[in-house]
Amino acid sequence: MSDLDTSDGALPGAEAVVRVPKTAELVANSIRRRIIQGELSEGDTLPPEAQLMEQFGISRPSLREAFRILETERLIEVKRGSRSGARVSLPKVESVSRYASYFLQASEVKVSDIYEARLALEPYVVRALSDRPSAPAVARLRAEVSKLAAFSDDNQEREYMIASAHFHSVLMEVGGNATLYFLTRVLEDVIAQYQKRHVTAAADVAQRKRNREAGVKSITKLIDLIEAGDADAAEAHWRLHLTNTSKTWGSDKTLREVLA
Repeated sequence: MSDLDTSDGALPGAEAVVRVPKTAELVANSIRRRIIQGELSEGDTLPPEAQLMEQFGISRPSLREAFRILETERLIEVKRGSRSGARVSLPKVESVSRYASYFLQASEVKVSDIYEARLALEPYVVRALSDRPSAPAVARLRAEVSKLAAFSDDNQEREYMIASAHFHSVLMEVGGNATLYFLTRVLEDVIAQYQKRHVTAAADVAQRKRNREAGVKSITKLIDLIEAGDADAAEAHWRLHLTNTSKTWGSDKTLREVLA
């Protein structure tokens, strides 16, 4: 007999009782799997309740509990009293970033941590882009810096800050690493919230304008270096840019303090 065998079929020393999933959880798992695997698309309507109850062999309360689970996960939208039924809503990074903001605030993470995270991620992507310069990637980055320049020239400070936070996401997107792009998008909303709230407290109007102009100039230089394929210079330049940004915007205050 194997040393894993016991008279009652349990593992030796196992004391925890394995919880059997509820019917509603099993149904939610089945629908969730179909959404994630692409069998159901954004906006698709799930079959009527009666059909789903018959398909899964469950009661109406169990089905509605499964719907509540999926609604909480923002994978479906249910209009009460509507004959249209439940509609599929694909996973969105905005939902993750919103929850991430709450988590970071509750965990008393410092503002400076967010900017340090950029410093840990973005130079790697800049080097990768410079090693293999891509005309479409460069064109996309130039389009973004043009928006920044326009907002700066028109003194649209809030729009500039939103676009500035978005530029970092675009940089990671064209870098080609989907996971790093996702992480940056999660942080983008948090950074944009912080910078929008505190843009006018940074310095006087003239200094803020000089800061914006310097930012546009620095980003333009980065793109030029990427296009030239100068990986060492591009990485060094962007590391310095992010370090200076952290000095300007970083704070020992927590996100809870600045976003509350």
